[in-house]
Parts: sequence; structure tokens; C-alpha cells
Amino acid sequence: MLGGPGWREVWSREIGDGGGEIMVLNGHAIGGGLRDPDGTFSIKWVPRGRAVYRVGGASHHLSDARTVILNAKQPYELEFPETFGTQTLCVFYSDDLLRAAMMRLDEDEAPDGLPEFPDVVFRPDEVIAQELERLHGFFEADDPSAQASEEQLLALLQAVVASARGHAGAAERTGALKASTRKLLLARLERAREILHQKGDVSLDALAREAGLSKFHLLRLFKAVHGMTPSGYATAQRMERAKVMLKNSALTAAAIAEAIGYESDSAFLRAFRRHTGATPAAYRAG
Repeated sequence: MLGGPGWREVWSREIGDGGGEIMVLNGHAIGGGLRDPDGTFSIKWVPRGRAVYRVGGASHHLSDARTVILNAKQPYELEFPETFGTQTLCVFYSDDLLRAAMMRLDEDEAPDGLPEFPDVVFRPDEVIAQELERLHGFFEADDPSAQASEEQLLALLQAVVASARGHAGAAERTGALKASTRKLLLARLERAREILHQKGDVSLDALAREAGLSKFHLLRLFKAVHGMTPSGYATAQRMERAKVMLKNSALTAAAIAEAIGYESDSAFLRAFRRHTGATPAAYRAG
């Protein structure tokens, strides 16, 4: 690895009695990079700055707390282009731990082979995001507790495997025949989904342009993968935000309507009732 002394703190631990191993790389990089010709199943997270992972001819740009999951035996190159520094957290899991995490509850033995998931950049769900935040702070300590780190790292592995399985299922639902095409389409749909999270109200033309798809392909693929249209997805996200605000704040319905992008209280009230079957007041009281 490049970067000089103190570039990163590295922990490597054997987990339990079965010989499983987890390695955590946590730190601050200024320029430089590395190449891993072998690859280990891992999750990469960049809360600040920017990192570029080059995998199989594709370039994955990580920034603003985005992540990518890389497969076992998947070579990659890594570059840190920012001169002001990049914060990173990378967690690597040995093959036997990955196999164990892949086991279903009704299975007696772990699968022999290693899975291959689509390597796409994504913003992690709340479970993974919270675990990454906790680990990032935890491994800032000079000597993190072995027991606590084992529990947190294995919990993260379970969540990462579940997310990776979700990506694999979503890629299959695109209907593309080639794995490379499925991965490309999934990456573009993930870009569209993130824009909907960020902006909410965006035209179909603008969304398709940002995602690099025609609006006809975007509509068909988005519904196939997510079970609803982009506008339906945006509305569902708005309603989830509204429900959190209703339960966790004293904001009025009018203030919540404005916060989530509705131009009028009445439009918000109609949408909320259609989505939940209740008025905002009844939902808050329930």
C-alpha cells in the first residue's frame, strides 16, 4: 500500500475458533493508491473525500458516504485523487466467514463455492450505514476491544451479504442476458434511485438523462426492479420521511408538507391518506 507511515491503521483479527479472519483498514489517505491482484470479499466506504476503484474495466467513484461491495478473487486498483485527503473504512472477510454468512437457517453446511455479486456503487441502507459509522468511530480508538469488534464486524457482514443478495436479485430482474449488462443497468438504476432520494421531485426526462437511459427503458426497468414507477418510488420516500417527522417531532402537517416538497397542505394530506389510509393527525396519535 502507498501513502507512507501512519497512512492507515490496520487491524487483523482471527474470529472464534474456526480460523476465520477479518481485516479492517481505517484511515486518511492523501493521494496514492494500491493494486490488489487477488481480491477478498469486502465492503469499501468513503465518508469524506473521493476514491476510485477500477474493477474489470469499470471505474467506481466513491464519495459522500457511498459504498461498493467487491467479490472474493476479484482484482482491483484503487486511486485517491483528492489532494486534501480521503477518509476510508474497508472491511475484508475471509472466504470461510463469507460462506458461513451465506448459510440459510435451515442448512447444516456452508456452500462450497463463493458467490459473485454485482459490484455497484450504492448508498447503504440505514442498518449498514449505522454499522459503518459505529465501526469508523470504534476503530479510531488506539486498541479496540476484540469482543466488541467481533460482534460489530460479524453484524456488518450479515447486513452486507443481505444487501449484496438484494443487488443480485435486482440485477436478475432487469431481464438482461449478460451479467455485464445486468450490472451496468443496475448501476444506472441505482443512480436514478439516489437522485430520487436527493431531489424527490424530478422530471422523467431529467432522471433518464442523469441515469444514462431512455425514459422508456428507465420506466420499464425501474418498475421491474423496484416494483413501482420512479414517481411512485419518490412519493413512497416522501411518505416515509413524513411518517418519521410525525412520530419524532412536533412539526405541524403544513411544516412537514413544505419540508418534503409539497406545494400545498391539501396535496400532502391527500397523498398521505392515499399512501397510509390515515390522516397525518391520526397517524401521529396512533
